Amino acid sequence: MNFTKKVVLTYAKSLFQTFKGKTTETPFEGSFNLAKITSSEINKQIPDIYVIGEELLFLRSLLLSSKTISQFFQNPTYSEQKKLDLILSIFPGLTISLQSFLKVLAERSHLSLLPEISEEYTKMLFLFKNLTTVKIITASPLKENSGNLLLNVLKKLTGSKEIILNAFYNPKLLGGLVIEYNSKTIDASLLKEFQFFFNEI
Repeated sequence: MNFTKKVVLTYAKSLFQTFKGKTTETPFEGSFNLAKITSSEINKQIPDIYVIGEELLFLRSLLLSSKTISQFFQNPTYSEQKKLDLILSIFPGLTISLQSFLKVLAERSHLSLLPEISEEYTKMLFLFKNLTTVKIITASPLKENSGNLLLNVLKKLTGSKEIILNAFYNPKLLGGLVIEYNSKTIDASLLKEFQFFFNEI
């Protein structure tokens, strides 16, 4: 593990641990309001792990939204204060807790690490909620009535309570499907079978 990865993990873990005990019983239901973070009023909301996660996702999307903005945050010739000012001008209503976290990042010249911190934080949140993102690639479009059955199979396969399913269609597979989750791949496509067959000839 390189130094940058260790720094990113340390930031994400410390942020997650700080708000882990402040979790609401009903996540994602009214706990986050986009209007609050774009409002010029100070957001005095006491955040939980979900609100912090949502705010980090918005900051990540800001830093990755265009090549120009990404280069601005990567460029060491621009002061960290200018970078912080830009974030706070776009999202003036960020919770005070996250604003404090951003000031720490600015003091250490680490604002450019926000996308990676957000990504690691999201992984921790998914693990905490026993939630898995699954990518499924099929040779033909999925039928509407196959959704519930497929989700139940994927829950058993991954051992998760909840699944976020990203479905893709690729006719080159010829038949079958490919499932990807947690850095694992299950290739049950006809294309793979044909490759095995031709390799043996």
